[in-house]
Amino acid sequence: MNKEDKTKNLPQKEGKKLQEVSTSMGMEQDLPQLLAELQALRQRERDWVFREDLEKLRKAFPDMAPESIPQLGDDFLKLRSMGIDPLIAFLAIRQAEEAMRPETPPTMGPADGQSEGEEGFFAPDEVRRMTPEQVEANLKKIEKSQRRW
Repeated sequence: MNKEDKTKNLPQKEGKKLQEVSTSMGMEQDLPQLLAELQALRQRERDWVFREDLEKLRKAFPDMAPESIPQLGDDFLKLRSMGIDPLIAFLAIRQAEEAMRPETPPTMGPADGQSEGEEGFFAPDEVRRMTPEQVEANLKKIEKSQRRW
């Protein structure tokens, strides 16, 4: 290529650059529209996945199924986003809720030290909580109870 050929190609190169710049500026104008379309498509996909998951849960657990997937909370959604099956995620959430639920402590019995269980027998804890006067009054029952300890 000689010097004349290089100068002839110069306007063509500049024209291509201008065309590329104008194309990219056109995309910038379409960017909000493309972003809105992407968000709408993602929402449709999310709704479709939620519907599918809800159908599976209702089929497997008709008495325990929730009204909607977001009702199950963030932990369920996090498990699903990791690719865990909806049934397994649902059971994991339920099991975690049960494990976190505090157990009701056993009853302590009457405050006066009298047994509500078998009549005529006392548990060792009941005897320890008795006053000396109560021990003296219930001595025969306490001796019978000691045979069962």
